[in-house]
Amino acid sequence: MSIHQDEPLFTGLPMELDALEPGVELPYPLPTGAKIVTIEEARTSLKEATNVLMVLQAMSDEAHDLTDELEVLLDQLPMHHPHVMEVAEQLGGLVGQWQANVARLEGVGARIVCMDPGRLEWYGVVDRHMALFSWGMGESDIEWYYRMEEGFPSRKPLIEA
Repeated sequence: MSIHQDEPLFTGLPMELDALEPGVELPYPLPTGAKIVTIEEARTSLKEATNVLMVLQAMSDEAHDLTDELEVLLDQLPMHHPHVMEVAEQLGGLVGQWQANVARLEGVGARIVCMDPGRLEWYGVVDRHMALFSWGMGESDIEWYYRMEEGFPSRKPLIEA
């Protein structure tokens, strides 16, 4: 298979943000407020992002339990019963905490891809193109990426000098 000169060569080299190839259209627009980071910034944020992910995983379990409890209560009690209201308020408080933790993640440029088993991504530049730095629960470092038009199964190793 030959490589034509106009075909991009993807080697997996993370780059600074100003290395992004000018004029290249993204396969899909970045979400509002998305932060593009260097691999160093992503790695610096990994510990905090992992901690937030674990908090969100626990909150997800708690929200599921509260939702189940609320469904059972609503089968037996009127909507305005004090116990129903108490569980609903707990669930509402959890939603507020959830939003604050997601904002923390977004503040360091991370986003959740999967809650279970737990995967995080950061927008970055690889080989002069937008890509996603990829990390999964159990991995000790961010060592993978994939192009925006691809998906998690197409992850490739970052190649660093």
